[in-house]
Amino acid sequence: MGRFDVNVGDIDGLMKDLSALDFARLAPKMLEEAAPILQGNIVRRSAAHKESGDMASSVQPKKVTRGTDGYRVSVRPTGKDKKGVRNMEKMCYLEYGTARQGATPVMGPAVDESENPVLEKMQEVFDRETENLKI
Repeated sequence: MGRFDVNVGDIDGLMKDLSALDFARLAPKMLEEAAPILQGNIVRRSAAHKESGDMASSVQPKKVTRGTDGYRVSVRPTGKDKKGVRNMEKMCYLEYGTARQGATPVMGPAVDESENPVLEKMQEVFDRETENLKI
């Protein structure tokens, strides 16, 4: 885990060291390496609801993007099945239900169970990528 030793008299030195971190490279790398954890949990939880397996097999992490609030990656079903139905549409039917079908959430529970492993993976990547920095 990263370690910070701060001498109150050297706050300028700390700020200089922190500014040396390349967040534009580091943040996407952390997300890219952590996304497969969430992807695996979504696929596993969707498998119980498969008719053809198209939805579960279409779950993919998208490209990491940067917005005004930071970096993000979306992990979700993509494309359409053999009948032309969008796989994300089917996921929404599972997650929230329909007039004829009760909700059987997949994404919410997958996100919940992925939170700690994803944070651990991101910390691992951060530590690995910054181990040679003197902070």
